[in-house]
Amino acid sequence: MFLLQAGSSVVRKIAITTVVGALSFPLTNLLFDSVATQLAMAVGVGAVILIIQFLVDFEQRLAAVEESQEVQTTEIRVAVDEGFAKVSAATLLFAQLEAAGLKTETVSQLVTQAAAMGPGMAPLLRTFVQGEMVRMTQFLHALGEQEATYDGEDREWLLGLARSAGRTIDAVSMPTVDAGGTEFERGFWGSELGHRYLALQREAVCRGVHVRRIFVIKRPELAEDPGLLATCRYQADLGIEVRVLYPADITDFTKNYLNDFILFDDAVSYEVVPARPLDEEADPLILYTRLVLRPDKLAERKEQYRQFWASAKPHSALYDHKVGDSPQGRRR
Repeated sequence: MFLLQAGSSVVRKIAITTVVGALSFPLTNLLFDSVATQLAMAVGVGAVILIIQFLVDFEQRLAAVEESQEVQTTEIRVAVDEGFAKVSAATLLFAQLEAAGLKTETVSQLVTQAAAMGPGMAPLLRTFVQGEMVRMTQFLHALGEQEATYDGEDREWLLGLARSAGRTIDAVSMPTVDAGGTEFERGFWGSELGHRYLALQREAVCRGVHVRRIFVIKRPELAEDPGLLATCRYQADLGIEVRVLYPADITDFTKNYLNDFILFDDAVSYEVVPARPLDEEADPLILYTRLVLRPDKLAERKEQYRQFWASAKPHSALYDHKVGDSPQGRRR
């Protein structure tokens, strides 16, 4: 196609040159007597016309090339600007992560692993992965709002916070959350999650974390319950400082705020909200779990724990008899 267009352009230029040369020949008859001179002048005029055509065509082609280069330059500039904008945004995000004390390698690994899944991923798996990423995004957004909520009983938050604690773990253990139908003989502390949680607290104690726990009982006589005593003894052996609290021993104001919560490093309050009141005899049922980061709420929880701890009885005063033969003691 290009050769046909080029050939057509050459034929057109030759035709124009021939016509102009032929038309100029009669004029040379009036100016020159010699036939040779007349022919030379006619050929010269034709040659000039041919050169002019080539110059005009070259100018047009040059303008087209310049226009094309300008368009390409604009497209390249836009692509480069967009690329740098993306790089700048990514660089800014990574800088913010580093300023927050978070490891940027974790985010890089997340993106790399997500990209490595490939286009051949099953639709179900793709939807599941996308849902998990959305869930994590929503969780981080909730932390930015200083309160995150999880419907029902959480697992990963509890274990993750116990694994990450660096100074203190102050916990209130309510029977409506942690005890079974027969108080502390079964329930959370006898479950797989409870054992894993205690193992992480033992590791925390070994690295210098001060761990305290207050067991809240429904009735004063339950302070002598063998299951409760065995649980206290076992946790004390792990290095956890344990006390027992009967709600009547605290003020009415403080009693109204008595619930199951754990303060990790006084920076996060892990709170479990039960579906039943303290005085109801039934198995635990958890409505939701929440993480609270608001400074005013943390200060309130810290003061509540101080009052609870002051009113609670030290665990060492509760068992002066042998508990190793009890079912709870043997299990632990």
